[in-house]
Parts: sequence; C-alpha cells; structure tokens
Amino acid sequence: MSGASLEIVEWKPMSRNSLRGFATVRLRNGLVIKDVTVHASHGKRWASLPSKPLVDKDGNAQRGQDGKIRYVPMLEWPSRDVSDRFSEAVVAAIEAAHPGATAE
Repeated sequence: MSGASLEIVEWKPMSRNSLRGFATVRLRNGLVIKDVTVHASHGKRWASLPSKPLVDKDGNAQRGQDGKIRYVPMLEWPSRDVSDRFSEAVVAAIEAAHPGATAE
C-alpha cells in the first residue's frame, strides 16, 4: 500500500502516552475509515484500525489487570504484511501533510 493508495481526509492531533492523533483515511477504492489511531513510541510510529471498548453485560467497560480499558478490533486486515503497509502509508501521508505530527 503506497501513499497514493490512500488519502488523509482529516487529522485530529492528540498527544497522550503513545497516541499522536486520529485520522480519517480514504482508501483508493473509496472506503473511508474513521478514527484510525496513530502512535509513536520507542522510535517507532504506527497506525491502527479503529477499535471499541470491550463491555460487560451491563455496558461497563472491562479493564485488564493493569486497570486499563480493554479494546477489541472492529476491522481486520487479512495479513500482518497488509496491516504494516497500511500503517506505513498512513504515517507517511500524515507526515507529508503535517510534518512532525507523529514525532515522539
């Protein structure tokens, strides 16, 4: 997946822990994916497909042993390779439009 295979429709910066912001991404086929998270940590940058909190039967967010809310993916790529290429293309497109936006 190259930078030309997707477009950043919207970028909302937010710096919290590894999070750098949220992107709305349009793929070449027209599919729009909202709330793609973009992260930076330990010299690495990556983008992840949207996820939602895991909830119990009463609608309360479940937490792991570390106290953090647990999330489940809403979408999934067919392979790690495709996932990595998407991630690299999103980060490159954000950096092209907003230099330094994904820096640690």
